[in-house]
Amino acid sequence: MRVFVAVDMEGTTGLERLEEIFRGLPGYDTFRQVMAGDANAVVQGAIEGGATDVIVSDSHGYMCNMHPDDILPGVQLRRGQLQRTWCQAKGLDGDCDAVIMIGFHAKAGTETGILAHTWITGFRDVRVNGESVPEPSLNALLAGDMGVPVIMLSGDDMVSAQAAPILGDIEYVQLKKSVGFFEGDHLPIDRTRKLLRASAKSAVQSARSRQPVVLKGPVTIEVDVSADAVGDAALAQRPHDNISYIDGGYAGPNVLSDFEHIMRNNPDLASPRDGTVVIETATFTDAYKKLHKVLGDIYERDIENLIDVVADVDGYARPGLENVFDDEYPLNELGPRR
Repeated sequence: MRVFVAVDMEGTTGLERLEEIFRGLPGYDTFRQVMAGDANAVVQGAIEGGATDVIVSDSHGYMCNMHPDDILPGVQLRRGQLQRTWCQAKGLDGDCDAVIMIGFHAKAGTETGILAHTWITGFRDVRVNGESVPEPSLNALLAGDMGVPVIMLSGDDMVSAQAAPILGDIEYVQLKKSVGFFEGDHLPIDRTRKLLRASAKSAVQSARSRQPVVLKGPVTIEVDVSADAVGDAALAQRPHDNISYIDGGYAGPNVLSDFEHIMRNNPDLASPRDGTVVIETATFTDAYKKLHKVLGDIYERDIENLIDVVADVDGYARPGLENVFDDEYPLNELGPRR
């Protein structure tokens, strides 16, 4: 039983703030350990359920959050963006028997969802054949093209509801309830880890009865992005940002919107209106691959602006976090709290 575990960060135990998800920000070192600990709880449960081979894919941000020594021995950790064909699924292939996704969050446009977005904040909405979807649905359809079923999802209350139409009747683990974009009601760490471990065990034990979700082609993915070339305050897009990421030979305006930047770099894409990019392919795998390429066109601009402009480093505080973490409970499940 070969199990693939994709690990995002926003839906991990106790997390709710932007300052907790990027390297160098004040809450990051704590929560990258929490991210690894949630993954380790799932790995333990999967092995208890019958998994003989576990792959863990670091699927958040620059995808170098969990270190090899953060993860249980014997687990194959896939991290980093180098040679990453699949956005949140590095290491996934048809030889896997099941997929587990943990640490996920609500889709773009969910006003009260903790850190809600779909891949990046620059994507205002992502629709597959007309239906708005969150990240787990994209990954489930990719796995389905490979013949691999998704058996478990964890995160907040909203992502489970949004992903259910595609993921169907699987194990859902709610670690928190979203109250606002930067606020949630959280379960304490001892409870979240027990839930993750028990659910992973149960999910793997029943994995053989699960069927992959297959979307027959043709496939259309629509992505709404900013068409404002001056600057988008909500995304902290600064003038001249996109031009900074173009290398040589460009003689256009000094200011480019995300929409203009994407269309310039992808002349094969269609657009029914300003701000909407359309990907049309024969299979979902091809559509996912192209969506990942479009992501790369504005990814660095998007992430760096969140860190440089939006993050409130000096004002960061987490009152009540003592109710989530126990000083005696290891954040990463491996030993004393770091």
